[in-house]
Amino acid sequence: MRLFANSIIVLLYLAVMLYLAIAIPITPSEAESFYTSNDLVSKLMHLGDALIGGIFGLRFFFLMAGLLSVISFYIVANDTFNNKKDAVFATAIFAMLPGIIIGSVLANIAMLVLLCVLLYLIAYHRKWYMLEIAALAALFLLHDASVLFFIAIAIYGVVNKEKRTLIYGSVFVILLVFLDRGIEIGGIPKGHFAEIFAIYASLFSPFVFLYFMYTIYRIWLREDKSIIWYISSIALFLSLLLSIRQRIFITDFAPYIFIGIIFMMQIYYQSLRVRLPAFQVVYKRGLLVSLSILIFSILFIVSQPLIFSVTNGLYFNFTNKVYRPYLLSQQLKASGQHCYDTKRIKESYQLRYYGITSCKK
Repeated sequence: MRLFANSIIVLLYLAVMLYLAIAIPITPSEAESFYTSNDLVSKLMHLGDALIGGIFGLRFFFLMAGLLSVISFYIVANDTFNNKKDAVFATAIFAMLPGIIIGSVLANIAMLVLLCVLLYLIAYHRKWYMLEIAALAALFLLHDASVLFFIAIAIYGVVNKEKRTLIYGSVFVILLVFLDRGIEIGGIPKGHFAEIFAIYASLFSPFVFLYFMYTIYRIWLREDKSIIWYISSIALFLSLLLSIRQRIFITDFAPYIFIGIIFMMQIYYQSLRVRLPAFQVVYKRGLLVSLSILIFSILFIVSQPLIFSVTNGLYFNFTNKVYRPYLLSQQLKASGQHCYDTKRIKESYQLRYYGITSCKK
């Protein structure tokens, strides 16, 4: 009976992910990357478009990376937790994060990076050295911001006197510096701290992110620090620090931060189980509230394409930049017009994807 229920939940999750990948119109970033970039994201979009076609084809490889990330996360969690149920529940929380859902159904580099990080952790825990090196090399090639990851494992190696991670991290940091790759730092203080904090709260859901911050602080003060803690906490700290001075790209940091769900759930289970049942009520209620908000966030994400479809575009919100070009293209085609001029560059690429070109010769 339990296996049947779990199978239904997994199938429902897959159905939701597939629905979102098909129903959400092409985003400004996706359209710009598809037509102007030559990076890996663009190449995978073009390959998916050639093999499968349609908006699902553009997002196919990224959806697969997202689903493989969930499976890889479960393997890492299973290697971390003594209780299999704890690993399953931690994976469920991870899979339901709004950032994981959105990242999996849209074409972006984040899910590819996250998958490489999780493969590295699997190889690290199981001492699969060839896979470990392959995952590190893939991160080096994929992501300029992987310098954060390599710095983190190098620091972990120094603190824990682990030569392997120290050497790997140091070598790749040196290579990135030598090739002049990494995170661009510059500008004058503009105060994007509140903005990035709000983004993280939306990617995790507010209460989950607050508890996540608490667990990072608690582990820093008095708990044993795993390699996952170093990777996640250093990425979060640097992103908040840099946000004081400049606007940062969330895809540079989020893949390294999401894996921290593992130590967050470790602290939760530890805090819950050291107490007598009578004193566990507060923790259980807190989890219930957090899960309720998390589920509400998922329902909100899923409802957007439905609301847009039912209202025929009359309902607009912060997703304007995604849905407006699609609606406009349908209206133009219905009136027999196949060109349109817009001052928004990214919007012009979105319209181009739907067959609406510029009227200017």
